[in-house]
Amino acid sequence: MEDKNKNFFFSKKGRVLLALSLFVLFFSSLGLYYFVFAPNWSWLENLFAKKPAVETIEEVPIVASTSPVCPECQPRWLDGMPVAATATNVFPVAVVIDNDILARPQAGLSQASLVYEAPVEGGMTRFLAIFPADVDLSAVGPIRSARPYFVAWAEELGALFVHCGGSPEALEAINSASLYDLNEFYNSTYFWRDQSSARVAPHNVLSNRGKISSYLDKRGLVEKKADAWLFKEEGEHVSSSPDLKVYFSLNFQALWRYDASSNNYLRFLNGKESWDENRAISAKNIIVHYLESEVLDAAGRLRLSMNGSGQALICLDGACRPGEWRKSVGNRTRYYYENGEEIKLNPGATWIEVADSNTSVQ
Repeated sequence: MEDKNKNFFFSKKGRVLLALSLFVLFFSSLGLYYFVFAPNWSWLENLFAKKPAVETIEEVPIVASTSPVCPECQPRWLDGMPVAATATNVFPVAVVIDNDILARPQAGLSQASLVYEAPVEGGMTRFLAIFPADVDLSAVGPIRSARPYFVAWAEELGALFVHCGGSPEALEAINSASLYDLNEFYNSTYFWRDQSSARVAPHNVLSNRGKISSYLDKRGLVEKKADAWLFKEEGEHVSSSPDLKVYFSLNFQALWRYDASSNNYLRFLNGKESWDENRAISAKNIIVHYLESEVLDAAGRLRLSMNGSGQALICLDGACRPGEWRKSVGNRTRYYYENGEEIKLNPGATWIEVADSNTSVQ
């Protein structure tokens, strides 16, 4: 009989019954522990409690206020923004910023007061971003080489021109231009190469407010007031507007979408919302500047027709109207509606899309 019981416990059936007995004993002990020792029963309540419904809140569109930030403020000449009286004529800084795929997202681009997007060789575009020198820029770039038309736009403002080398035509134009030049090739102290990100040379040259301000202080450059454009107070605007599409090439397709709640144009690139390292890119005013171009060399570098006049498309407050640009030697480019009235821009960022015959605007 003893051998029979022994054989039973070592049999397959015996081992299964033993495992089940241990399983029941373990969970019975666990339940007894929680019943006797557990300080509260919230674990059990949470287990069976019905989850509350998520409250949905309808967002109310926020319309930008047209009142000044402070009664004592005055408009800054560069972009019409209300600032302290001592900051209205802060020196302008024009930075050539890369738009190669390997350069994105850029640093500081969303903080610019004025941006030119212009075609360069290879169907690509590059930016000339203009900032007041006192803007809080922890980084700006990647900074790339100059082209002669970037030199011309910077010279219109008498700006500090910040770049990293340039085409032969651009370097020649710098030598004869009336502006201050900060070239990384000869002033590396005021720049650095970003080794901490996925960027690789030549798409990793950066600077910041501290370094640029140091150069301005060294040169004694504090204030500068060029020929300012006209600005107005923000007023009535439409509730909706079709997208503005500017197609430079297959991988450089810009789109501006109007947002009535903020009276801003939101930028998209190749179907995705454009961001720099910190925030989405938007503008109060968009100008399409039509001009002629010609290829200069085997590398595909361009010469743009800068002087004279040409067609323009002016978009603000949700409406786009045809107009024209006018530029004479030594003077700033100005924009007019078809009736001859000079445009009055909204205070804030203005983007100028420079469109040659290879650019499709819809």
